[in-house]
Amino acid sequence: MWKYDGWESDFKLGIVTPHADIGPEAEAQAMLAGTRSTIHGARVDFSPMHPGGTIDEKIAHDPVMQFIAPEIIDRTVDSLSSSPLDAIGLAFTSSSFKIGADREQELLMRLSTVSHGIKLDTTGTAATAAIRKLGLNKIAIMAPSWFDDELCRAGEAYFRDHGIDIVSATPSGPTGGPLTITPAATAAAVDELVATTGAQAVFIAGNGQRAIGAIDHLESTLGITMLTANQVLLWASLDGSGLRSQVEGYGRLFSER
Repeated sequence: MWKYDGWESDFKLGIVTPHADIGPEAEAQAMLAGTRSTIHGARVDFSPMHPGGTIDEKIAHDPVMQFIAPEIIDRTVDSLSSSPLDAIGLAFTSSSFKIGADREQELLMRLSTVSHGIKLDTTGTAATAAIRKLGLNKIAIMAPSWFDDELCRAGEAYFRDHGIDIVSATPSGPTGGPLTITPAATAAAVDELVATTGAQAVFIAGNGQRAIGAIDHLESTLGITMLTANQVLLWASLDGSGLRSQVEGYGRLFSER
């Protein structure tokens, strides 16, 4: 008699994202289609983004650090985790890159004191776990065009500090901002990146960089492994839920047992 209304979903995922970024929630919702899951967002002001979802040509670094300042991110996580959630993902790759592996662990330890016992992942920790799970080497990082070279170098250092083999880290994603990116443009950029670097795997960094729609196509045509910011964040968030196997069409990551 009664229709499913979402209240008794099997998995409730909280996502913390920049205030004008719809990508993390949209991509998580797409990947979870067909499951009884719900997405619950919390938004943090990020000055390089503007009404309508546009972003500066290159993002400044000070706002990246401000995003994870205690008076901002701690309050946001405390508020979001007051809801009956199963996991929370911080959908903000640049903060992982900017502060590095050691300081990120300090951030997670601090946030664990305000997250009410709810599992918490960053995009960086999720990507690291996915790379180790799949045993990947010769990885190229395709950062969004709005990352500068310094932030890309920080991303390379972040993964190398985890002992991960990085062959390239460049702002080689499609240009024009989040709203202009298409799966076709993403695929073309990855194709060029693999041709020039010889990468065996590509991590598309930046949670605002549209990417998941091209994963299966690229894995099947190029014979590489694809990881993307929102894909790995969802994968890590679903750990222990039994739902990973229900995510189909978004890369070999979800098919690994």
